[in-house]
Amino acid sequence: MKHSACLQYVANCSCVNVWFCCSWWFSVTVVLLGISVALALFCVLYLDWFKGIQHYDQEYPALAPVTTAIFIAVSCCFNIALWPVWSIFTPVILFTQFMGVLMLISMLG
Repeated sequence: MKHSACLQYVANCSCVNVWFCCSWWFSVTVVLLGISVALALFCVLYLDWFKGIQHYDQEYPALAPVTTAIFIAVSCCFNIALWPVWSIFTPVILFTQFMGVLMLISMLG
């Protein structure tokens, strides 16, 4: 059972590659994800390392709500873009991948 689930996930990867080229939702997701990563790099690299600002919310009060709104939009767009590939399992798979990325980042930092 475990191997068949893994095989199903890997088999869908080729389908995902085809879907990325044709999906308008995925294009929106890539743009929003780029903005989200740019904001994260702005906070970590520029504000923390270069400027030495530890409290982002006091210096830039709109930064946290904007970043949160963009992240919610990215997660919704990812779910819509990948729904034809994984159907009902899309939110579960994306949440698992998101948690894996968070754990990887926390281990690196």
